[in-house]
Amino acid sequence: MSVTSARRPPRYRPRRSALWWLGSGRYFLFMLRELSAVFVALYALGYLVGLYRLSQGKESYEAYLALLQHPAVLGLLGVSLVFCVLHTVTWIHLTPIVMVIRMGRKVIPAKLVLAANYLAWIVVSGILWYLVVN
Repeated sequence: MSVTSARRPPRYRPRRSALWWLGSGRYFLFMLRELSAVFVALYALGYLVGLYRLSQGKESYEAYLALLQHPAVLGLLGVSLVFCVLHTVTWIHLTPIVMVIRMGRKVIPAKLVLAANYLAWIVVSGILWYLVVN
């Protein structure tokens, strides 16, 4: 007796475009938030390079500052700023979902948590702005 193997029909896999996420506003915002992490990391890397160049002396740091004045670098920093703000805002809006605050049996409303986070962001940004400008 010979054993014959039964052939299975191929599995159905729906074809999707590489740009499937453009069809929904929520998916589009999600993908932008993920992309923003790349620009946040690039900004952080540039900041670390600046600290390294500062540790190497005045001439090295001045060359770094001159590089930062190049229009392409200024454009990249502008795009990074926009993505950093997007990243911050989207994470602030996720805070009430992932961090439910309870006081006894009562749950603090999500709008209050959002307002507290925005207020903290504004206060810290104002303090940093004051320290940098003065």
